[in-house]
Amino acid sequence: AQVQRMAGGKVVVKVLPTPVKRDVAVFGIIPVDVTRAFYVNRVLHTATWLRAATRPHFGVFSDPPQPADVQDVTIDRGDVHDLKDCRPGHCKLKLPASEMQRIRQQVDWSASDPDSQVDAYARQRMVAYVTAYRAHGDSALVEYDDRGNVRASDAFSSLLAESPYVYQYVAPFHRYLADYPHAELDSVTDVLYWSEDALPGTRPILSITHLSVYTPPDHPGTTVMAQKQIYADHFFEAVFDLTLGVDRPTSSPEPGIYLVVIRRYRFDNLPGGLFNIRGKVIGKLRDKMRLDLQREKQMSERELHPGEGSPGTSHQREVTR
Repeated sequence: AQVQRMAGGKVVVKVLPTPVKRDVAVFGIIPVDVTRAFYVNRVLHTATWLRAATRPHFGVFSDPPQPADVQDVTIDRGDVHDLKDCRPGHCKLKLPASEMQRIRQQVDWSASDPDSQVDAYARQRMVAYVTAYRAHGDSALVEYDDRGNVRASDAFSSLLAESPYVYQYVAPFHRYLADYPHAELDSVTDVLYWSEDALPGTRPILSITHLSVYTPPDHPGTTVMAQKQIYADHFFEAVFDLTLGVDRPTSSPEPGIYLVVIRRYRFDNLPGGLFNIRGKVIGKLRDKMRLDLQREKQMSERELHPGEGSPGTSHQREVTR
């Protein structure tokens, strides 16, 4: 039934089992009536691809990063208020202890503009952080001290280890992700970007993500796109998103791809119990996957066929004609 649904141009989404209770994994697949080259080119035009209704602000980092890359970064005013009293083990934002101390010392909380001071501080630290990550890789990632001591690099390594399909099918890409920037991989393209995303009923999440795009020479019909969270100020210790653009069989009536996405999240705290927060979060992430894939299909096909609106499947286009 799921295969038939997908063949009809619909999205299929499944929640996958995870070995760690705080982890959530979601799988999704949808056929898209564009060529793989067209879709990859759309992804690499990052400023267009990142735009979404739930993402009011985002930016792409230059190489090397520049202050202009983060000029639109602002910190949620509720978060600014909470920063004033941040201490290790008692902070509503995900930060290292060293950053909590610097913010308390460098921001004049009695001044009329603590908000703008915090914004300026965040922009400066984001540029420095991305610069360090590009030079040193995971060893430069933060240690979250808001609720204990969690290294972002350890959380990512754990999610990557739970993704055996990466090293089973594209082992060089797996090594590249694990050892960046010290591993070399021909023809890989890297983009680092920041974004402000909103989930219903939560404060905005400010995050920094490393996108890598690679077409394995031994799998020329597949392009692999990995998104690795290297920082988030709320909720997530790590996020690993693996997207594959896979050529549809040549027997298909028109060129197209299957868009396959596997997302793994590690939360800092995800209790079940009376209020079943875990169940609600899983539901939201499952719905988000469905909406994201439907949007990717709609936007990609609309860009390829701007005069036809949102064409849907090739069968739907034939009916329209």
